[in-house]
Amino acid sequence: PMPFDEGGLKDLLLDPDRISFTPEGPPVLSLCSVYHSLLRNDKLPPLSLANKLFLGRVPDELKNLTVIEEAMIARCRSKCWIVQLREENQDLVLARTQRGIKGHSIIYPQQPSKIADILPPSVEEITSPVCVLFVGSSLPTPEWLRDHAKP
Repeated sequence: PMPFDEGGLKDLLLDPDRISFTPEGPPVLSLCSVYHSLLRNDKLPPLSLANKLFLGRVPDELKNLTVIEEAMIARCRSKCWIVQLREENQDLVLARTQRGIKGHSIIYPQQPSKIADILPPSVEEITSPVCVLFVGSSLPTPEWLRDHAKP
């Protein structure tokens, strides 16, 4: 998504994948019904890219980073990570399955002018927000973790 430079979409922050261009007519935007309703009432959808939620395109080289690799180059630091561990196969034994949620919570922005001075961060700074809790009657074995648990 980038702001368009010309035409009827000039200065709008839109995802090009959601716009159909035809030579004989104006561009057609694909919107969900909730966004369409909000925009018709002159309201900015709360989760829209234009609501300061667009940080820029992610380069292909950075799309498949692990959580730790991402933290090594992040311009903001996460105070806490909650990560769901899951087995790779589909034949799950419920008693052995790790369950949880995945997401980030509490993010601390950094001073952009000093980012070069603090990259890469120390190992302690990266690993300090990582805490693993297991819920169940017994801990998983190291072999199970190595073979099955993938964040």
